[in-house]
Amino acid sequence: MTLPFTCKIITIDEFGAAVLDITPKELAEKGFELGDTLDFSFSGGARLEDVPYFNGFYVRIYEPVLVAYPGFEHPSINYNCLKFNEKTGVTAGETVTISVHKKGGQKEVMDLRGVVYSNDPKDYSSGERFANARESRTGKIAPGKLYRCASPFDHMMNRPEAVSMFLAENHVRTTISISETDETLQQRYAEMPPYAKQICGNGHVLPLGLGAGYFSEEFRTGLTRGLIRALDAPFPWAVHCLEGKDRTGFVCALLGALMGGSYRELVDDYMKTYDNYYGITPETDPVRYKGFKTTFIDHYLRTFAGLGEDEDPEGHDYSEGAADYLRAGGMTEEQIKRLKKILSEE
Repeated sequence: MTLPFTCKIITIDEFGAAVLDITPKELAEKGFELGDTLDFSFSGGARLEDVPYFNGFYVRIYEPVLVAYPGFEHPSINYNCLKFNEKTGVTAGETVTISVHKKGGQKEVMDLRGVVYSNDPKDYSSGERFANARESRTGKIAPGKLYRCASPFDHMMNRPEAVSMFLAENHVRTTISISETDETLQQRYAEMPPYAKQICGNGHVLPLGLGAGYFSEEFRTGLTRGLIRALDAPFPWAVHCLEGKDRTGFVCALLGALMGGSYRELVDDYMKTYDNYYGITPETDPVRYKGFKTTFIDHYLRTFAGLGEDEDPEGHDYSEGAADYLRAGGMTEEQIKRLKKILSEE
């Protein structure tokens, strides 16, 4: 039997997650395993029940999860695409008692989606696959305008050198850096690879410092402000976060939808990441492929098309919904027209 235990919230991170003063190894030693569902009782009065413990955000949008993300020292409690602290009122310094709700309650989901990729370039067939880097050509986006990749600045996942080479080969001049802030760029500047340092030194990095709450006011407004700034930045652009996976995938889906991308184009661009990192394709692993597609890109496209959660997102127009997203973030009609014009011009 796994006994309850009490730990402390070290901090609320920049994404609103409650970071705990325990490691995944210590959780395992206490009998808590990935795939268990847990109950949380916070000293400030908040309570959560039946929360999955995963190594990634394998829950539906706006649902809670305890995440022991690979490469991070401490697990954190968060909502998928919402700020945990704002949703619950929990603050740093509170204690939290954790107990098992159901042993292995979400093990099937964990086994299905809990794939982990390598940070060793020798495990990949090309530098571009390792960098998760490619041109994003969906809808009417012209050649040589928009690229996507992992971070060229953050060494956590060991990819800046490979990404920097990709940016240089494609003559990228501006990065829309979803995960970076002015402060993190300053801290990392000395260790940046040459071409990434050149882009940063030229003042052509647009640091947005955004978490993963894609449909929150904060994310929508922050992204829209960044895209407005990008209108006067030199092309080509590269969009990145840390892995070039989730936040980057959403932003490229938004821009592709705005530019009239079809369902197949948008899905293929988004899901290429899962092939690059994990080798997951409709042919190699159809069950996992469908699971990730349904949870993420299908949800975004349903939202842009104004559909319900049970409706099929294929075969709809997403452009007006994407434009509405930008309007709600503060972009004017003239700026939307300008964005579409410059993305489509060869």
